[in-house]
Amino acid sequence: MPLTHAAAKNAAAKAKDYKLFDEKGLFLLVKKSGAKYWRLKYRINGKEKLLAIGVYPEVTLKQAREKAFAARQLIQQGDDPVAEKQAQRQAAATAALHTFEPLARRWHELNTPRWTPRYALKVMQMLERRIFPFLGQQDVSSISGADVLAVLRRMEDDGVRETTRKVKTYLEHIFTYALAEGIVKDNPVPGITHALKALPPAQHQRSLPFEDMPAFLAAIEADSAHPIVKLGLKLVILTMTRTGEVRFGRWDEIDWDKRLWCIPAARMKMRSDHIIPLSDAAIQVLRELQKHTGKSHYLVRSPNNVTKPLSENAFLLLIKRIGYQSKTTTHGLRATASTVLNEAGFRPDVIEKQLAHEERNQVRKAYNRALYLEERRQMLQWWADQLFQGECNLETLR
Repeated sequence: MPLTHAAAKNAAAKAKDYKLFDEKGLFLLVKKSGAKYWRLKYRINGKEKLLAIGVYPEVTLKQAREKAFAARQLIQQGDDPVAEKQAQRQAAATAALHTFEPLARRWHELNTPRWTPRYALKVMQMLERRIFPFLGQQDVSSISGADVLAVLRRMEDDGVRETTRKVKTYLEHIFTYALAEGIVKDNPVPGITHALKALPPAQHQRSLPFEDMPAFLAAIEADSAHPIVKLGLKLVILTMTRTGEVRFGRWDEIDWDKRLWCIPAARMKMRSDHIIPLSDAAIQVLRELQKHTGKSHYLVRSPNNVTKPLSENAFLLLIKRIGYQSKTTTHGLRATASTVLNEAGFRPDVIEKQLAHEERNQVRKAYNRALYLEERRQMLQWWADQLFQGECNLETLR
């Protein structure tokens, strides 16, 4: 006797799972949990098999019969509906993998270990804002150079031309990855370069002339900024580090006995450990910082929260407040140090190592790490002496 709608609706849970049969192999499986599932029992090539048709009441009795009828037609043609369903599911999964957004996210995931967490976040935010809304749901192999150009020109029209170049680079790398995976046959990005507007000349970070350093340091000292901010900026200058390396520096990275600051690779832009010899002045700055931040993990924590690092813009705001915004930036102070040290006769390789411009050759890299440490210690001590003991005059350079 065929199943009725009322019987399906009123079927209650029991101590064990049970079945309510309809006709021609279709039945409703009632689980002891109360859930109800449509199933079709059939035979193909001498084997008994079971096809899941849907969940009741989302799939009604009428719809279940229609699905069962379609499945029986396949069986009559010699096709297995279960295998057909699996093939459709696999095709859908493959299509999803070849859609641009999932592919780009896989590229990002593969590259994340090579990047700092901050840079990885920046790349993903750029993709989510600038690319996914326009190309995210397209099949990667269907995306043409014209499609990419349209997205990049939209960015140019927004006035973010430098960002446009960065996004173009990300796109080129994503398509290179797709090419390597065999998903596409060519990369549509490189050929569109000359269809974009030319960039204006690069604006290099402003570096402060060495002769202005005494006034600059005096202005820092006289300013009303929190001591953590002023001491943190001095540490940047003395160690030639990047802002983020100081902001996220931790007390457990300081080796007082060896007078070294050991920044782990995870925090470095080039993903390599960076060992910094500490001059007398740097040690003094750290001792002063310890009075303010010694109970925090961070060397330069937020003055308002012991658990958070210093604000990203704290040093730039200090530079602006003391009137040097038009003359230098925090990053530009690294250029000042580099210029002075090069003119003083220190070896370029040693200076580059201190700036953490990492050597790509792995054998040379390991050699340099050991060779340059003492040279860098002498160099940073000399740099500190010029800043805080000398007259900051180029004529005093050796």
